[in-house]
Amino acid sequence: MDKTDRELTIKIRRTTHSLCFTIMRGILLFNILIGYGLYFTTLAFDQSEVDSFLNAALACRQNKNPGLTASVVKDGKVQFAKGYGFADRSTGRKVTNTTLFGIASMSKAFAATLMIKLLHDKKMSIYTKPGDVMTEGFAYNTSEFTYYATIRDLMTHCLGVPSNQMMRLDPTLTKKEAARRIRYFAPVYKFRLHYLYSNLHYGIVSYLSEVLGGKTWEELIQQYIFTPLGMNDSDFLRTVDRTKKDVAQGYADDETHGGLIPVPEELNKQWGNLAGSTGIMSTSSDITKWMLMHLNEGKNENGDVVVAAKDVALMHQPQTAIRSSTVEKNFHKPKAPFTVTETAYAFGWKTGFYKGYKMLRHTGTTFGYSSLVTLLPDVNIGVFTSMTGEDEGYITRTLLHSHLLDTFLGEKPTINDTTVCTYPEPWYNSTHSIRRPIDTTHKASRPLTEYVGVYHQIAYGDLVIRMNTTVNQLQMDYGIGHWILYPETSHDRFSGEAFGLMYRMVDLTHVRFHTHLQSVISVEIPGFEPREPPVFMKTTKAITNPGGPGIVG
Repeated sequence: MDKTDRELTIKIRRTTHSLCFTIMRGILLFNILIGYGLYFTTLAFDQSEVDSFLNAALACRQNKNPGLTASVVKDGKVQFAKGYGFADRSTGRKVTNTTLFGIASMSKAFAATLMIKLLHDKKMSIYTKPGDVMTEGFAYNTSEFTYYATIRDLMTHCLGVPSNQMMRLDPTLTKKEAARRIRYFAPVYKFRLHYLYSNLHYGIVSYLSEVLGGKTWEELIQQYIFTPLGMNDSDFLRTVDRTKKDVAQGYADDETHGGLIPVPEELNKQWGNLAGSTGIMSTSSDITKWMLMHLNEGKNENGDVVVAAKDVALMHQPQTAIRSSTVEKNFHKPKAPFTVTETAYAFGWKTGFYKGYKMLRHTGTTFGYSSLVTLLPDVNIGVFTSMTGEDEGYITRTLLHSHLLDTFLGEKPTINDTTVCTYPEPWYNSTHSIRRPIDTTHKASRPLTEYVGVYHQIAYGDLVIRMNTTVNQLQMDYGIGHWILYPETSHDRFSGEAFGLMYRMVDLTHVRFHTHLQSVISVEIPGFEPREPPVFMKTTKAITNPGGPGIVG
């Protein structure tokens, strides 16, 4: 063997030894990763175990949440989409994966998606000013906000203008009218310095979309999102035909008398008027397509681009810091067995972490429905649930998502069939608030007739205080909302017990009448907006229909 052959043999041996060492090191590392459960592959799951858990969760909440729909996607595929419980308790109709639920504020991500698409089509950006889109002009309460606020600000809850939710009871409050009335509300925080959630702003965003797109918001959502994604069953609170569609009946919790109250369809339709704030209804099957699009850079199941990848990335970027999160108060170590953080608001999504995994999340809560969507982009997992009934503090939704996320992460679920019913025990004691009946025995501090009249607030419009002769108490009417007012112990203060469409939905406390020279001149209602309660001034207008509606609830 000459010198060249010997050198070649040595090189081959060294290469072989190096390759063997690399292979052995890889095998050892693979075994270590398996031992620690750190490998990421598409894991098989036990559908019967998932069904058992979700049925157990529903069984211990039948007096609060009669119906549930759920779905999971992972690695670009639908893992399951199913319904559980009853869509309508009175008929026994069951929930399926095509039963429609109100997804409430989950609609904001749809509204943001549509807005960003339309802006780019028009060669505009998120930094376009609302007044540059609206021909009739646009203004805030201060010149600073009017001049500097952009569409980006409207979508990211950074303007500090209270939402004034109860103004939505006014049937004349259209999306366009919301854009006009916003000028009458003073901000409670400095410009862009504080997170303050606003449904009113997403109603305005929806109107801007209509101006840019030349169609109704619902038509635009259908054209740009529902149809390209194949979300064929999805619909809208305001327009859905319940005689033709499989719609889950929403329920409210009657904590005073026990049981559940069906939410009137008219109330749901009224709340849907602000469109992108709460207006979408969808199914567990359809939402899988929405989640997959967000996890796949804007592409649908066929690989077609529905939303540009750069726009999807933009929608997921944190914009406004969230200083305090309700879910984090209920779920953080060492108080709770795991931590969920919401750190910032993006565009229709909250950003944060679940057990250290990067997370996108948004709840949806409206009369009769409680929804939640969670995405873990780094591991390509998406989870959606929606329930009929209430879910105080987002606790039940978060428990359901924790179990499903753990299952599809390949980890042993922290929450099981038992603790989903006992939570927060055994970790900490429950602090659930109990609604007590309104005390109807107190006497008013002046004759009730002195309060009677038509009151006016520049943004809300007219509010009527009249005598209800059925119960011989004051009655307050605002839009489709009606309350019987019972005196409290404090001078000129009342509690409001809702009846009619709002029965057991929103009762009021500390409705306060103001006086001047012993005469009633105004009424302040903290229950309409706690941060900056609206004050309605008494007018000389005559009350029409003096008898008012009777008590129907």
